[in-house]
Amino acid sequence: MHGRFGHSAGLLSRLRLPIFVLIVVIIAFFATAASYILIRVQNDHTRDTAEQSMKFVYRNIWYQFDTMNNVAAFILSNPSIEGLLESEYPAAYEAVDDFFALQTNLQNLSLLSLLNGQGGGRVPTRSYVVSIALEPSSGLYAMAPDRYDPSTGIYKSIDLRSQDWYRNLSEGRRQAEWWGQRAGAFNPAMIYAARKKTSIKDGRHIGTVVVGADTGSIRSIFENAKLAKGYHLLLDESDRVIFSERYPFLTPAGELPYVSAALDASGSLVRKIDGEPHRVMYETFANGWKLLTVVPESHFNQYTFAISAIGAATAVVALLIAGFILNRIVVRVTVPITRLVGAMQRPEVLAFKEPLPAQSSGIYEVDELGQKFATMLVTLHGLIEKSFAEEIERRQLQLELLQAQINPHFLYNTLDLINCRAILSGDKETGGIVRALANMLRYGLNRGQTWISLEGEIRHVEAYLHIQRLLMDDLAVDIRVPDDLLSASMLHFCLQPLAENAIVHGFAGRTEGCRIAIEARLDGISLRLRVQDNGVGCDAEAMNRMLEERPIEEKGNEADDRGASEAGGTPAESPALASPSNKDGGSSGYGTLNVHRRIRLYCGEAFGLKYVQTAEGTCVEAVLPFRPNLNASPAPRRYEHV
Repeated sequence: MHGRFGHSAGLLSRLRLPIFVLIVVIIAFFATAASYILIRVQNDHTRDTAEQSMKFVYRNIWYQFDTMNNVAAFILSNPSIEGLLESEYPAAYEAVDDFFALQTNLQNLSLLSLLNGQGGGRVPTRSYVVSIALEPSSGLYAMAPDRYDPSTGIYKSIDLRSQDWYRNLSEGRRQAEWWGQRAGAFNPAMIYAARKKTSIKDGRHIGTVVVGADTGSIRSIFENAKLAKGYHLLLDESDRVIFSERYPFLTPAGELPYVSAALDASGSLVRKIDGEPHRVMYETFANGWKLLTVVPESHFNQYTFAISAIGAATAVVALLIAGFILNRIVVRVTVPITRLVGAMQRPEVLAFKEPLPAQSSGIYEVDELGQKFATMLVTLHGLIEKSFAEEIERRQLQLELLQAQINPHFLYNTLDLINCRAILSGDKETGGIVRALANMLRYGLNRGQTWISLEGEIRHVEAYLHIQRLLMDDLAVDIRVPDDLLSASMLHFCLQPLAENAIVHGFAGRTEGCRIAIEARLDGISLRLRVQDNGVGCDAEAMNRMLEERPIEEKGNEADDRGASEAGGTPAESPALASPSNKDGGSSGYGTLNVHRRIRLYCGEAFGLKYVQTAEGTCVEAVLPFRPNLNASPAPRRYEHV
């Protein structure tokens, strides 16, 4: 008992552990997936923020570079300035007015602010420095100062001829030059753009336009796009720092690994800086300068740990809640089942001494299982009792059959003795009667076997009717059985009681014009044996009801009467269902009721006797299952009039 309960109790653990593991896997998967998605989204957002900051700086610096280009282009293409630069004067003093007019134009252009007058919280306005270095071919060359000063004005180009950028422009190697340097009294960090001015008339070199801007003018751009971690670098073509939050002005940066690796016009790469991985994003301007944004990789992953910790904590809480709910559900389902199994194994319940205890678990399926099992136990108990009762009745019928038999050896020896004496005395008729009786008893006893071939059953009833024909003056017998059914196996002792019932009750008080017809036919899976007489007849429906309504256990005295005859008799006059206790009328002890009961017991409820309504006499059919006898191969024989 302990082993059984232990096995039943294992249902709890067998359900709990796999389901809990499944829930753990599901929660872990979703927690990991959610954390991964959040980390990716957050990291991508941080990276996008850094990229947006770089793009903001790039666009604004490009705008300033473009503005400086536009100022230089305005000077190069303005007709009035062109006229002032190409004018020729007989005397130097005659160029004074034009010189100051050009000076005024340059000063007006220099008042244009890069950031509309303010930037980054600074009050002073950052303006352009616009100057022209004149060549001797210009008419205003004589009026220009000899020394070049990095401020707005008109100067001679003598001081600039040693500069590389100037030679590149003069010799036509470059269309524009950009560089950074410190200049002026306060030594500010400046950005310069220079372009060569040629005469529209004859193409001669008459000057160089130089536009400069203080690097403080772009400081506000970097401050407005300040990074939480990391820094920007604006480098010239020589990889010198023009502006950065980390490196001073004109610091050589070409030796930095991430600068030397940024070979393309734009892109992104990861390099170690001070032992820590950094992401470097870069863009190149049209003038060849490059903007780099350097952000440590840890900045992109700064929320990874926090999100992972939150995801893990959420998963743990979800597991605790799911485990608690799972335990409640599993216990609620398995405990009633375990109790049900325990109740089923109680000896009192197994012996049908006590009903299965009812329980209410609140779960429809579990309660329904208990109720259906209790119903099944009741049904099983009834079936066992019914089977036991049927077995007792079957044994009782066999006992009744044995009681009706006479010792076969003694009986056969006696009949043989009578037959021999009759033959010796010359009485052949008596010998024939005795021989017919011996055959009838031999086929009737059938060595105590329950099943017999249809041919043997026909020979049995044939021997019985042969004796009856000797006793009755006018009895006609018609037996019709197809040859292919003679080997069929059937329940023994079915036809003779039906034929006897027809003679004893159907022809009671009648000696002339008696006729009995016996037929066999196959109806699907059923073998139908019909016995019909032309006697007083009966009410077929009433007889069928009596067969169905009479309980199997009934063992009473019943009269073999004929009911509802053609003359209008009462039910007391109808042919009775003969019973073993019926001694009147010479019954063999096996009437139609016993035949019906034996067929039902051995063949099932679907088979038995059935009365058929006819215009004359009584017609009864014995319906049995068709069972071909494969072992017997009788010679073909057709039974007709005997």
